[in-house]
Amino acid sequence: MRWSRLPETPNAPGFGGAFVGTSSDTLLCGGGSNYPDKAAWEGGVKAWHDEVYSLTSTRSKKWASIGKLPRPCGYGVSVSIRQGLLMIGGADAHRHYADCYTLAIEEGELKVRPFPFLPRPLAYATGALVGSKVIVAGGTERPDATAASSAAYAIDLANLNAGWKELPLCAGSGRMLAQSAGTKDTFFMFGGVALSPGAKNVEREYLSDCHAFTLGKEWRRLAPMPRAVAAAPSPCPVMDNNILILGGDDGQLAGKVEAVKHPGYPKTLLSYDKSTDTWSEAGEGSSQVLSTGCTKWSGGFAVTNGEARPFVRSAEGWLLRPE
Repeated sequence: MRWSRLPETPNAPGFGGAFVGTSSDTLLCGGGSNYPDKAAWEGGVKAWHDEVYSLTSTRSKKWASIGKLPRPCGYGVSVSIRQGLLMIGGADAHRHYADCYTLAIEEGELKVRPFPFLPRPLAYATGALVGSKVIVAGGTERPDATAASSAAYAIDLANLNAGWKELPLCAGSGRMLAQSAGTKDTFFMFGGVALSPGAKNVEREYLSDCHAFTLGKEWRRLAPMPRAVAAAPSPCPVMDNNILILGGDDGQLAGKVEAVKHPGYPKTLLSYDKSTDTWSEAGEGSSQVLSTGCTKWSGGFAVTNGEARPFVRSAEGWLLRPE
């Protein structure tokens, strides 16, 4: 695998929870949140954004600002489909949303079109394209949720009028910030974070269990990851028989290290072999961000923006190509 840098987006210090995907050959990044004035530990206030940026090719020197989302929003699901970048759900400072839209570049302009809304609000969910269907799973329905959802929904791109259909419940814990990937007939879901009420705050459990749903069948449990992982860029790259987890948060430092002293998240890649149901380490990646999208683009997989460590955003971008 070969990593190459992409230009930084012109939104310093970058966004966490941005929507990332493609419209034809154009890479798109929009929405998300950051602390634009000063760091959170210095009293900085989180701001939510609606700007959308585009990058036309790997030869482009900079991103272009091309329009806005329907509202400032982030931490939804991003899936690249034929119609463009599909934005699913998300959140702002006040609530979670069921809204879905497609972003497409047509004649050089950004077109934002409504898409069938989810049955209920969801943020911090995960999702991927599975054949002609988009599947989303997990997440939370409210900012003050004390449990994450174990529900999953699917919509058939060939029959949008039928809307989102609820799938059978996954046997694992409800979870948010999971990773996922899709093939022509199977949705894979890896790790994430389970929530439970605590004495003072909501408690988080970082998960390593993994599950798969094959269309027309039931969920099945997969081999667990070697360690817990949450919030890695998603949908995860699929390369032949292997699915890659690009870093992520293993939870080892969660709540134990002050944000200002946090060293950043692990760069170690995990590889899941679908044919043997086994995991292996796949070296270190160049990207070290959480809570952002990953999308096929320019012969590889693009990652841009995200959270470099707690409360700290990044405007960097990377393209991962198989060698």
